[in-house]
Amino acid sequence: MATRDTLTPKEAQCSSGADYAALALEALQEPADAAYAKELMDRVADDCQFTKDLAACAIVYKALGEQGRAEELLQTAEDYCMSGEEQIALAEAKFKVLGDKAAAVGAYEKALKETGNLDPLIDLAKNVMSVIADSAFAKKVLEKAEAKISRAVEYGKLAAAAAEHVLDKDYAAAIFSKAGEKLSSVPDLLSLASEVTKTLGDPAKAKALYERALAGATDFTAAKTLIESARQAGDAAFMQAALKKAGDLASATGEYIELAEGLASVGDKPAAAALLDKAEDAVAGLDEMQKLVAAVETHLADDAERLARVKAKLEKRQANHARYLEFQQLEKDATSVKQLLALAERVRVELEDPFYAAKLIESAEKLLDGTGYQFSRYKPILLAVDKNLDDTAWLGRLLDRASENAADFIAFKDLVVTAAHLHHRELGVARARAYLAAREAALAGDARATVYDLAKLAEASFAATQDATEAGRLLEAARAQAKDHFALTHIARLYAAMGNGTRADELYAEAAAACPNGDACIQFIDRLKGFALPAAALKKWYAACGAHLSSPADKLRWAEGIADALNDKAWAAEVYGQLAGQFAGDARFELSRHSHADLSYFGAQRRH
Repeated sequence: MATRDTLTPKEAQCSSGADYAALALEALQEPADAAYAKELMDRVADDCQFTKDLAACAIVYKALGEQGRAEELLQTAEDYCMSGEEQIALAEAKFKVLGDKAAAVGAYEKALKETGNLDPLIDLAKNVMSVIADSAFAKKVLEKAEAKISRAVEYGKLAAAAAEHVLDKDYAAAIFSKAGEKLSSVPDLLSLASEVTKTLGDPAKAKALYERALAGATDFTAAKTLIESARQAGDAAFMQAALKKAGDLASATGEYIELAEGLASVGDKPAAAALLDKAEDAVAGLDEMQKLVAAVETHLADDAERLARVKAKLEKRQANHARYLEFQQLEKDATSVKQLLALAERVRVELEDPFYAAKLIESAEKLLDGTGYQFSRYKPILLAVDKNLDDTAWLGRLLDRASENAADFIAFKDLVVTAAHLHHRELGVARARAYLAAREAALAGDARATVYDLAKLAEASFAATQDATEAGRLLEAARAQAKDHFALTHIARLYAAMGNGTRADELYAEAAAACPNGDACIQFIDRLKGFALPAAALKKWYAACGAHLSSPADKLRWAEGIADALNDKAWAAEVYGQLAGQFAGDARFELSRHSHADLSYFGAQRRH
């Protein structure tokens, strides 16, 4: 029972007008001591300078029946009001002192504008409900909070506030529904499901979130979280589904055994057996083999064939235990990709243990993760998987990742050639052809693609598959786009490299005919010289290039090229003789002839 004697000692704990007001309200509880309450207020009210303190004192004076004094303090409180938090205190006082809900809502509106974070907004909604019990306005407050949040824990907190304080379970359900659409990670969905159960008590809505989490799990750790959630929820069916999902995502012996035991414990022996099959395939050490045998003895003892097989493998491990320990020490000492891959090959050859080899190759791959993708660095991993393992899924993943990152022609050509020459030839050739087809389709849709892009694709195709027909199809597509001697010469060289000399000669002839002037002829023959063609072939194509020139100036420039590009002075002299009639009395012609076809000219001039 609160009396002056019990309340007076509490005065020492009061430090603000609001504290004294709270003590005064306590004094007004039965049996009420109005005199003491008034004494407290009269003592502190005039010294209050903050809205919160003034509003609290005004509420007490209202309770004491001193309406005028209450309104006076309330007006001062409004005059001093500076912040959103103070508007909340002012709203409560306006409602309790004046009974003016509209005025209270006005103050709450101002508080809402100045409040931006989740927890203060929830507190504001609680205050609205406790003071004016206006669920519509409280919901408006929470809707502002909804726009500020993004994490599962925040959605859960907001929905709980909607259900518990605003008494609007439909709105709480809508919050959870929106969260379920926005969030996708397994931890977030599981957190939401737990909050749905706690807040709404709706197993159906929670189950939908659990199922989304199950579908979205992409690694073993996430799947184990699902198992634990199913255990806590006591949902046997979901537990079984989570265990199977985790089994699909597991990769290590211990993980498979753990999950198999979980499935066996819920009576699903076929699924447990399937996981123990995977565990057996993945064993990489004596301790794992011992755990596997123990799991089979415990859960599948009636499978005599399996039990005999794993015991035999255990005996082999035990017999070669020293060698395994030696390799495990080498594994610990290995610090580079090269060391791990060399060790993996030794394990495969010397121990005939592809599973341990796979573990070593996986460790090598992890060393490269996060360092930026370059095919030249991942290529040894690809070749090691191909040579030492029969794992087409892993091989396909490595190939596809290389294809996704092959931005330049050099990396792309290296990839398709590597793929087409793998030990797993059928897979490699199929992937190489698929990548070539995809790049061809991309070029067809790229307005910036050039004749050289198609020619490079043809070059890569032939290098990978040695399929001259397919490469020829691509080269002919490039030929259709070739507009000058540069492109025609390039395509001809690729045909020659493929062994199709006839088509190469046809294109060299087209390139010669495409040269519009003497300078172009010199460019043309300089390109052919770079291909290391015989001298006779160079003379043949240069002659063909000059044969179609009609301008005397172009003929003269072409003649200069005979000496400059082919260093054939005799042929140059012959051609200059043929051209002399077209340049009678032209000093420039004579200078050109003497400088390009007469080696003694400048020497003779110096002797005069």
